[in-house]
Amino acid sequence: MGQEQMGDADGGTTGPAGRWVSVRLQHRHVRMDDQECPEECASGCGEEELDGVVDGLSMSYPGIIISNYDEDRLVGERWIPLGVEPTEEDDEVLIEQLRAAMLWQARRPPQETTGE
Repeated sequence: MGQEQMGDADGGTTGPAGRWVSVRLQHRHVRMDDQECPEECASGCGEEELDGVVDGLSMSYPGIIISNYDEDRLVGERWIPLGVEPTEEDDEVLIEQLRAAMLWQARRPPQETTGE
């Protein structure tokens, strides 16, 4: 059996030997020292999560990571944070990044957007 190939919109194929893009949800974890911890958690949050602050010394927040691979080698990565209540601007940034990733995969130069 041969390797499975995926088709693109132009009838070409992309697969393990070519360019491909991975899009996935990822949580970032940031450690804070006691001086940076918000007042409500300065004494420690225990087991509870309070507005993303866990155990009083770290916080976690979600985002989308877009990874570019060429010949099975990671060649680029972008992380876009996801807000609790995303704005139209947040949506536009995500759309722009996804579009750029798809153009890269198709080996097409980025195109200017009209901003409308």
